[in-house]
Amino acid sequence: MAHVIRKEYCFGCGACAFACPFDVPVYDLATNTYSIPKEKCVDCGQCMDICPGAAIIPGQDSKKVLSIYIDEEACIGCSLCARNCPAGAITGEIKHPYTIHPEKCIKCGYCLTKCKKDALRATFSTVYAPPAI
Repeated sequence: MAHVIRKEYCFGCGACAFACPFDVPVYDLATNTYSIPKEKCVDCGQCMDICPGAAIIPGQDSKKVLSIYIDEEACIGCSLCARNCPAGAITGEIKHPYTIHPEKCIKCGYCLTKCKKDALRATFSTVYAPPAI
C-alpha cells in the first residue's frame, strides 16, 4: 500500500507534507519535488486530496478505507488505537471497549496496524484508479 507522486506534476509546494498526519512525504532539494516512501505510507489519501497539481495517485496495490469500527467483544480497552490515532477519533476508558467517532475519523487505517487483539475492523474499496488529468 502506498501512494505515488508523479514527479512531472509535482512542483514542490509541500501541501502533501503538510496534510500527511504521519510525516511521510520526503522533499528532494535537487529536483524540488516530493516522494512517498512506500514502506511508510498507510494509504490514507490525505496527501492526494490536498495536492493542487494532482501529482499524487494511488499505487498499484492501494485500497481506500471506507469505514473502521471496533469489535466490542474483542476490544480489551488497552488504548493503543486511541493513543496512535492522528485525528483523535478514538475515545474510551481503560479496560472497556473503545469507540471510533466517524465524524472525526480520517480513515487512514493506522489504528488497524496498532491493535494487538485484532479488535479493529475495516471495509475497503477495491483498488482505485488514478484521477483523470
